[in-house]
Amino acid sequence: MNNNDMLTVQEVAEALGVTTRTIRNYIADGKLKGSKIGGQWKFLRSDLYKQIGIPVENPIFKFLEDENVSQINAIFSVNIPITSPDKIEKLKNELIDQYNKVYDGGENRKFYYQVISPKRARITLQGPPEYVTNFGSWITDTLRYY
Repeated sequence: MNNNDMLTVQEVAEALGVTTRTIRNYIADGKLKGSKIGGQWKFLRSDLYKQIGIPVENPIFKFLEDENVSQINAIFSVNIPITSPDKIEKLKNELIDQYNKVYDGGENRKFYYQVISPKRARITLQGPPEYVTNFGSWITDTLRYY
């Protein structure tokens, strides 16, 4: 583990869009795990990612590093500004409903919805090019009304 894997109270507060007091409350309530190092609280980046809903494994990096050449694979990723919690929740539900109705159960079809920060979400599709282009096109059309 290197120092880039550890975050301070201030860095965690900025990443979550809350105050340092809120972070200390999270610690006291057991919602966030940290360690005192040299008298200061430090947090593993992976713990923070879990707290805000980011998978520790980034699907984009995983796709780029995949050496499986037995099949053609594609990826689609879009960052979405979070303008209101209600709007992003509604969008997320629409996307999940469409995936479940049309694409769920398909071989090698992946759908990721991630909250990257309090101000940004990310949708990533991975799988056969037909799946990625068709669902990606549907997502693009849906985002016009977001």
